[in-house]
Amino acid sequence: MRTQNLKPVFAGLLSTLATLAIVASANSAQAVEVAFERDTNLPVVNLNIAVKAGAVTDPQGQSGITNFMGEMLLRGTKKHTKEQLDLALDQMGATLEVETRAEALILRGAVLASQVGPFLDIVNEIITQPRFPESEVKKLKSQIVSNLLEELGSDQALGGKRFTQFLFNGHPYGKPVMGNIRDVEKLTGDQIRKHYDALIKDKLLLVVGNGDANEGQIRSWADQLANVRPSAPGDRDFVEVPQPQNPEHRRLLIVDKADRTQTQISAGQIGMRMTDADFFPVFLGNHAFGGGSFSARLMVEIRVKRGWSYGANSYFKHGLKPRSWQVHLFPASKDTAQALALSLKMIEDLQKNGITKEEFEFSKRSLVNSAGFMYNTPKKRVENKLLERTLNLPDGFMKTYGPELAKVTLPQVNQALSTYLKPEKLSIAVLATAADMKEPLAKAAGVPLDQVVVQPYTEEKF
Repeated sequence: MRTQNLKPVFAGLLSTLATLAIVASANSAQAVEVAFERDTNLPVVNLNIAVKAGAVTDPQGQSGITNFMGEMLLRGTKKHTKEQLDLALDQMGATLEVETRAEALILRGAVLASQVGPFLDIVNEIITQPRFPESEVKKLKSQIVSNLLEELGSDQALGGKRFTQFLFNGHPYGKPVMGNIRDVEKLTGDQIRKHYDALIKDKLLLVVGNGDANEGQIRSWADQLANVRPSAPGDRDFVEVPQPQNPEHRRLLIVDKADRTQTQISAGQIGMRMTDADFFPVFLGNHAFGGGSFSARLMVEIRVKRGWSYGANSYFKHGLKPRSWQVHLFPASKDTAQALALSLKMIEDLQKNGITKEEFEFSKRSLVNSAGFMYNTPKKRVENKLLERTLNLPDGFMKTYGPELAKVTLPQVNQALSTYLKPEKLSIAVLATAADMKEPLAKAAGVPLDQVVVQPYTEEKF
C-alpha cells in the first residue's frame, strides 16, 4: 500500500538513448493520455497508470474509498484470484502497487522488457475486470484499520494529518487518504463498485512510463483501455474542487495526547499554484527561510542557535487548487511554547521585511544550480510528467524551474512574500498534552484561551 510519493528505484539511471514521445489515442472521444519515454539502457519497463482523481472525490461518510478501491483492484478479477495475480506477476518479474494522493490514484508497475506483453494484458484485466470479492474486502478493511490504529502511535504522522484537517476545515483537501476507522469499517461492495464506475473512465486515465518498450505498443494498449472504459458525454478531464480559503483570524488546535515529552508543531496557510505569477519568487524566499539547508533561517534560529528541535523547515504542498504552505518543527515539551512564539515571530518578520541580499544570493545560486537534478534521470522525468498531467500544468513545466528562478530579483521576492504571507490568518496545530500546554501555547500563538480548540488525538473529523 502506498500513500506517499515513491522514490526512484534506479536513482542513478542515465538515459543517453532516451527520446520522449507524448501521444494520445487516435480517437479523441475515447482518449487515454499517454507519455512514454523509450530507454534501452536496462531491460526494464516502468509503467504508471494514473487516475486523475484521488481522495478529494471520497463521498461524505466514505472517507478512504478511493484508496480502498485502488487497493482492491489488485485483489482479484473476474478471471483470477489475488493469489493467482500475485503469482503471475512474480513469474514475469513484475511489481504492481497502488499509491493514492489527494488528486490522483496511481498504479505503479515495473516489469522485465521481455514480459511487457503479458504484463500489459494482466494490468488491463486488473483495471477493466475487477471483482471486489467480499472476502478480500474484509481482509483489506482489517489491514487498513490496523494501519490507522498504528498511525495513532506516530506523533509526526498524526500531527501532520490533524493539521491538514484543521487547515482545510471541511474542504476536500482535508480528507485523509486512508480514511478514518469508522468509515472504512462501513464500506460496502456496492459503494466500492459505484466509486470504480465513477473514476475509471478514459478521460481520467493517464499512462506515463519509460523503458525498453515500443511506444506504439503502449499506445495501442491504452486505446484498448479507452474502448472498455469510455467516458460519458460531458465528463470532465479533471475532478475539480472549490478554492480553499484562509480563516478570518489566527487559530490554534491542540491535538491532546497524554504524557508527551516531545511535541509536533505545524503552522501554515493556504498555498499557491505553481503557475501563479508570484510562485517562483515566493519559492525562492521560502528556500531561504525554511528550505532543506542548515543555513536556512528557521534551521539556524531553532536548531543551530537554540537546540530546540532537531529539524525545522517550511514547504509547499501542491494541487489543482492552492493547497498549503506550512512550517514544521518538533521540540521538547519544555521548549514548545518559546519555539512556537519564535517561529511565528519569524514568519511575521519574513512577511514584513523579506530576506536579505546574502540569503537571496545563496538561495538563488543553490536552487538554479540544483534545478537540473529535477529531471536528470528517466524516473524523475516520469514523475515530473505525472505531476504536470495530474495537476494540469503546462507540458515541460518542471524543466522551467532553473530558467524561471534565474530571472527572479530580490525586490520581486520580498514584494511577493509581503503579499502572499498572512501571519494573522495562520492555522496552528500542536500535538501535545493539553493539560500542561494549553495556556502557554495560547499565549505563544496570540490566540485567546477560550478560542483554543482541544481535540483528543483519537477523534476523527472526516
